[in-house]
Amino acid sequence: MAATPQGLHVGQAVRVDGLSELPEGKPDYAASMAECSAGMFATTLRSRRARQKSALPPLRWLPRFVLGRSGTDKVIGAQVDMSQLWLSVPRRTLRKSRRKSLGQQQREFDSDLLGNACSQAATWPDAMRLMVSLEDDQAPDGDFNGRLNTVLQNSDFPVSRLDLVFQESGLAQDDKETCYTLSALRDQGCQIFLGGFGSAPSSLSLLRERAVGGLLDGVQFDASLLTPSDMTWQQSGEAPLLDEGSMLFYRAALEAVKALGLKVRGIGLDFPDLLAFAQKVGCVEASGAVLAAPETTAQINERFEENAGRPRRRRMARTAEGL
Repeated sequence: MAATPQGLHVGQAVRVDGLSELPEGKPDYAASMAECSAGMFATTLRSRRARQKSALPPLRWLPRFVLGRSGTDKVIGAQVDMSQLWLSVPRRTLRKSRRKSLGQQQREFDSDLLGNACSQAATWPDAMRLMVSLEDDQAPDGDFNGRLNTVLQNSDFPVSRLDLVFQESGLAQDDKETCYTLSALRDQGCQIFLGGFGSAPSSLSLLRERAVGGLLDGVQFDASLLTPSDMTWQQSGEAPLLDEGSMLFYRAALEAVKALGLKVRGIGLDFPDLLAFAQKVGCVEASGAVLAAPETTAQINERFEENAGRPRRRRMARTAEGL
């Protein structure tokens, strides 16, 4: 049984549909058979719809690599590809969500995302870690561990293999409940990262306080911030692949992060120059197209099996990917 942040008990109801036998020796036997066929068809249709409704939506995964100095990169898990995630959200869900507040939408989206990701990652080898970036800018709130505990119990995924990326506004909440939530997660092996570092007004004092307090493992740096903007590039000719000023600034900022004992993981490494920058600044982990393109659940399972030395085989995954 996987360890969870809180000891909540979740019960699951099981529904069993019984089928009645047709009476024998009746004059309207053919009509009864027709009714039976119609009933069986309706039952099959309901079962098919139920399976479609319960099938997990297709997720895209970005393999997570530990960057090696000699060019050898080791895969340690995968992260949900947030850039592709909204493509799988049904339109009816979006229409329905307009009636709710933004905070409620974000909270429900995170719960669904965590549930689907943990369920699909439950079959991964024990050494592979799952990372999920959360959209709720108020997480972790006081009820976060309770919601997460329900997700972990339903999916049977261990919290010790889960890594969470929170937004800065959520981590900046200065109250005891936030500190308790973060410490409870980290005590059970869940790593905590600050997302969007450098993309919004950031405070190094927040990083220092959370690092010294033992509530933070690292920051997630989006390397796309190093590419020059069309709005700022004024010189003649084509813009360079990387902006020199941005490279100098973020190299110094990431050095300050490492001085606090925090890890830096780079994302958005879509071409070799960004990977070279990540290696030079000492990123311990990275994801991006230059390392591996986004993969389906079946593809990421195959990668993990091959990495663990298991024989390659096809697996029927409970997803809507049409495999």
